[in-house]
Amino acid sequence: MSLSRQQFTLIGIFALFFGPLIVVMLMRSSWWQYQPSGMKNLGLLVQPPQQITLERTAETSDKWLILHVLGEPCEQACIDNTAALRQVHRAAGRHAEHLEVVLLSQSPMAPELHAKLDAVYPAFNFVEGSETLIATLLDINASVSDTPAGLNDIHTYLLDPMSNGVLAYTATANPGDLLNDLKRLLKWSDQQK
Repeated sequence: MSLSRQQFTLIGIFALFFGPLIVVMLMRSSWWQYQPSGMKNLGLLVQPPQQITLERTAETSDKWLILHVLGEPCEQACIDNTAALRQVHRAAGRHAEHLEVVLLSQSPMAPELHAKLDAVYPAFNFVEGSETLIATLLDINASVSDTPAGLNDIHTYLLDPMSNGVLAYTATANPGDLLNDLKRLLKWSDQQK
């Protein structure tokens, strides 16, 4: 018994509509244990995200923040790191309007240093760290690394618009990794609005 052309077409239509349904049912069943190969973020994931008490100004409210802890003392290498953050902010392109860079000083900032950093990028926002803020950042450092860490190990944090610490980056991290994570997060957060 041979199948006619119309019967082949009908079988093809059933396979087209029911084939994906069967694949999804198999993926969700216990027969096929699908696990993603890994995460796509390049920074250290803060799990669970931690609320960071940071005074938000009108220009930083409802925006993603790059929170960078300045080294003590902030010398030329520290200033070069902030210049890399300027480049990350500029490279964000159309998403830059949803992003701000905040520089955190652990102690009162000298006016000369403030002037140097302002010359690097006038759009930087400056914050002096309170004891509770520094303690929260130390908790994040301890949660993302295997060894007890101080603020010397992790310098840059990515905060969502609700001030939750989402990702952390070590001092030796490539600024391109931060940019790639930012583009992915900002792309998806734009679609949610």
